Amino acid sequence: MPEPVKPDASKVLTVDDRVGLDRFEFDEEPFITVDTDLCRTCDTKPCLYVCPSLVYRVEEGELVYNTEGCIELGACAIVCKHLGKNAIRWAYPRGSYGVEFRFG
Repeated sequence: MPEPVKPDASKVLTVDDRVGLDRFEFDEEPFITVDTDLCRTCDTKPCLYVCPSLVYRVEEGELVYNTEGCIELGACAIVCKHLGKNAIRWAYPRGSYGVEFRFG
């Protein structure tokens, strides 16, 4: 198997460049669960604004989420508990699953 090409360490990378180098191992057991019925009652929806991975979005007036690509910051659960309705349950993925930061 050929050796992976390593990025030029002297090049300044954007956040998008860095995230693009990360590896995500999807786990069929969810590490984020969202009570979307409870989300309907939340006026502020702070999860939309704190997640740098854009896990959360509104489609047709409903909050939807996709955990693939989550960088495991956990801010969504923190702001939901304090500003929202505590509808987001977040925990680290099981061992060997989730994000592996590769550069930067």
